Amino acid sequence: MAARLPASALLLLVAIVAATNGMDAEGGGGGGFGDSGGGECDAMMNPDDTCGDASSLDGGAPEDADGSSPPGETTGILLRSECVDKEPRCPGWAAEGECDKNPDYMLLDCAVSCNSCPEPVVISTEDALMLEAVARYGKAQRVERRRRIPSRPALLPGELNAMFERIVNTAPGNMTDPNYVIEDGMTNYTVTVHSRPRAFGPNEERVISAERDLNEPPWVITFDNFITEEECKHLIDLGYKSEYERSEDVGELLPDGSFESVQNESRTSTNAWCSEKNKCRNDEVAKMIHNRIAKVTGIPPENSEDFQILKYEPGQFYRQHHDYIAFQRDRRCGPRILTFFLYLSDVEEGGATNFPDLNIAVKPKVGRALLWPSVLDSNPKDKEPRTDHEAQDVIKGVKFGANSWMHLHDYIAAQEMGCT
Repeated sequence: MAARLPASALLLLVAIVAATNGMDAEGGGGGGFGDSGGGECDAMMNPDDTCGDASSLDGGAPEDADGSSPPGETTGILLRSECVDKEPRCPGWAAEGECDKNPDYMLLDCAVSCNSCPEPVVISTEDALMLEAVARYGKAQRVERRRRIPSRPALLPGELNAMFERIVNTAPGNMTDPNYVIEDGMTNYTVTVHSRPRAFGPNEERVISAERDLNEPPWVITFDNFITEEECKHLIDLGYKSEYERSEDVGELLPDGSFESVQNESRTSTNAWCSEKNKCRNDEVAKMIHNRIAKVTGIPPENSEDFQILKYEPGQFYRQHHDYIAFQRDRRCGPRILTFFLYLSDVEEGGATNFPDLNIAVKPKVGRALLWPSVLDSNPKDKEPRTDHEAQDVIKGVKFGANSWMHLHDYIAAQEMGCT
């Protein structure tokens, strides 16, 4: 019996194979994952695992030689990913041998030129329904590394506001219950709301729309005592071990699918990356803080980039900018959806985080954290235009901080594939 997802879905159904009681399956038409320009990095396939045995997937079952399923077994949904060159320069790059030199990018974004079009794959009906729910703005993602099944995005439409509401209502330091118990790995932090959209009334229809998002203020909240002074000192030390270097911004697209890093006169701080490569991300304190952030937001730590540990000396700054990176919108990692900024030191004068469009400036304080969205509640792939911000000049003292940028999908897995 053939069935089909809505026409609006990015993921098109090929066939639902109902092969129970020995009945042969019937097939449908073809389809693809990606919208134009999205890139095969966004497809479900892994370049190292493009074919595979459908029986290894949830809901899959092996086929007989004639293509039907054995009696009494049910397969899932057969999906095909589109096969196109996403860059007009692909043929030239392929001729220069880039398919072999940079396979993580080329085999996906230049699939035609590299002759690397992925085979169809079967997923379970349950996974297909999840894809249907997110198809209007999200792409198929993996649940875990090396598995080709979809996972839930960090946020569905309408869940950003709900997440902030929950964070405000459950902050331990704001609780009045004397019997409230702080969980292991957490702290007795308090939350202050600096900006928020108007809450719906008890009898008011809950509307989720871009129009409402842009007519209401975006969320900006701070956490005091989110991390301890000892944890702050430890992160600062990890920065020194990882070596502070001049901060850089994203530059031009390179043939391997990455983007060059460029120094910018509007950003004069130094930073160090707390990554798995230098074993910093595996540090027990770093892992505990990643997990604490994940507990608060409800978003897995794998969706977060490595901590970017920052150092601002007197006279240093980062002029007005936005954390949303447009080209990541349709990549496997998805866009940055939240910034969770940690203040690791006090600053005698200057160094505030200023939101010019919102008239909000947050002063550094050791142990404080600042959280704001880069996307809209109605569509967590679309940019929230009003959360431009700047790190104001440090006048006296040294400012240490750490960025945790959280993505719509699993960032670490995407990073391993060169799809960030």
